[in-house]
Amino acid sequence: MGLVGRNFALLAASAAVCALCAASGPAMAQETETAGQPTLLQRLILGFGRPKVATDTPTAVTVIEQDDIDQEIPDTAAELTTKIPGVNAAGSESNVLGQNFNIRGFGPETVGSSQEGRVQVNVDGATKYYESYRMGGLFSDMELYKRVEVLRGPAAGTLYGSGVLGGVINFTTKDASDFLEDGQTAVLRLKFNGDSNQEGYKASAIFASRLGEHAEFIAAGNYTDFKNIITGDDHELLGTGTELPSGLIKGTLYLDEEHEKVLRASYNRTQGDSFSAVSVGGGPVCESFVFPCFPYATPTNTPRLAEREFFDETAVLSYEDSASDNPWLDLKATLSYSKQRNDQGAFVVADMSYAYYEGKLENTAEWTGEKFENFLTVGLQGKYHKRRRNNAASSSHPEYNQHGGGVYAQNEFVWQDRLTLISGMRIDWSTLTPSGTLAEAHPEFEATSGVAYAPKIAALYDLTDSLSVFGSYAYTERLPSGDEEFDYRGDLIQNHLKKERAHSVEIGFGQDLQDVLTGNDALAYKVTAFRNHVTDLIVRNAGGDFENVASANLWGVELEGSYEVEYAFAGLAASVIRGEDADSGEPLNNIAPDEIALTIGGKIPDHYLRFGWDARFVAAQTRVSTASGATPPSDPFNVHDIFASWKPEDGALAGFEVIGRVDNLFDKEYQEYLITSGPSKGRTFKVSVAKTFNF
Repeated sequence: MGLVGRNFALLAASAAVCALCAASGPAMAQETETAGQPTLLQRLILGFGRPKVATDTPTAVTVIEQDDIDQEIPDTAAELTTKIPGVNAAGSESNVLGQNFNIRGFGPETVGSSQEGRVQVNVDGATKYYESYRMGGLFSDMELYKRVEVLRGPAAGTLYGSGVLGGVINFTTKDASDFLEDGQTAVLRLKFNGDSNQEGYKASAIFASRLGEHAEFIAAGNYTDFKNIITGDDHELLGTGTELPSGLIKGTLYLDEEHEKVLRASYNRTQGDSFSAVSVGGGPVCESFVFPCFPYATPTNTPRLAEREFFDETAVLSYEDSASDNPWLDLKATLSYSKQRNDQGAFVVADMSYAYYEGKLENTAEWTGEKFENFLTVGLQGKYHKRRRNNAASSSHPEYNQHGGGVYAQNEFVWQDRLTLISGMRIDWSTLTPSGTLAEAHPEFEATSGVAYAPKIAALYDLTDSLSVFGSYAYTERLPSGDEEFDYRGDLIQNHLKKERAHSVEIGFGQDLQDVLTGNDALAYKVTAFRNHVTDLIVRNAGGDFENVASANLWGVELEGSYEVEYAFAGLAASVIRGEDADSGEPLNNIAPDEIALTIGGKIPDHYLRFGWDARFVAAQTRVSTASGATPPSDPFNVHDIFASWKPEDGALAGFEVIGRVDNLFDKEYQEYLITSGPSKGRTFKVSVAKTFNF
């Protein structure tokens, strides 16, 4: 049996083991009198008519909560994706400048983003996107966030935007109520993180206050100072250190006694200085496991570094009215502003920025009968987006304006709490207009407009009280981004691209059980298979221009599972993804290798201790494109981490937290296939110490 067969067999066997364990359990969830232990897949998912757990949705969704973020002690957003099947960090940098995401084979190029909309990233509902050579699309400090929700597949796009081929990642910032308990009026939380590999630290302070019964406020500030990364072979990766201040201010005002009418205003900002490695020709900075090589510093090899000053800011004003006494009203209105700017002083001297101005209005109406519930969500959205470059015209960084909007509807019908049918339709329209230096240098470039449609249908059926099957079909169209349409580095003419069209099918099953192996334990797992057929896929050709290719097929299988009992826990995530040109059979670029992630740990509840082991087993990626500039093959690797946390909840030490972990325990030299700038961090000792003071 070949590698592909072994990996598919492993996924199937893992799913079978989950089902076998479930079948041997003494009782189903509805038959037990104990509450059981909550698992990863039992966390509430928003965006449906009513909140659901992951195993009760017909789409693939993973939620990362505050405790998960704290346990990782993450330096970047990339570290939060390693336990999510089908999701990988991508790009060409190892610091905060290079944060991009690849979902099911859809994501950025190795040296830039340029694929706006395929994977949509939101912060408190505001769109985040940036495209530049060897930079990512998200520059932000993970200390600002309390929750990350990852929705995989095009069906997620109904509420967010057409063209979402890979999925949606929603980041949610912290609130004052996350730190204020009943009866408290103010708290101060101080936190310090240390990192041995980069000889760095992060200092954080949070002040949260409750102003009477109807208002609360939070202010948070963080400062990070990291040196360069040291790899498993003790080589220094130049251009990976950073100094990073960040902050968050958010206020919440409750306009009624029931706290159903809520007005929120927030502003967060991350900024910093960093040197980033650059190389000639846009190819990978460093071949895998070759020394000496760029960006290593040697007597005969001096890397080229670009100094970059950047900032990322987001402002959101929102209003919600859940109106529990009115089933026809559950209103949400949002106004947002987002800007990401890079001032680059070397390699290509430039000052480039992206800004988004967005408005969104959404309402959910509910009506119920004796045997059914129905939730209808309708909404409209408007957007103005601009890209600016305060320097001479550039073929690879065109200036443009974009304005457009969208309308959408999603209906969720639940019959006897057993059958769920979800249908949706979204229509987006957009106009791209050359601006600034692009319009001056190339007056022949024309404005271009388009309309995109995105219907879907999904179903979930409970075969038993614990076992469900699901399936979905989604069609989506993605309009070309301004970067793709107006990039003219190859032949100096406008690209006149067609919109991408994608058909996506998903099927799978999931199970959610309690009292499986012992009393008061819980097991949940979900298996999803998918296939995408994309026509007029937009890719960069060998000459540097963007063009539409005929069609492409992507398919794969994902497995996600978790187990919780009073004194132990475990998690499993696995994925196998393939992609090829539908005409030539040539492998697509940027398809992640096969991967399995495991977590096994223990708990001592009486002493508030939690500890465990994380492992990733990643196969070689040899199914690679032969096109010029494609990502080179990668070697297999496995990497192991250990962690422990202590969070006393009562007594004199209540509010005190200590978290420690060792990443890359065996100091292994390895390189992620989708991160081409060089090998990953070597052995790293991390510690996080926090204390909350009540007033």
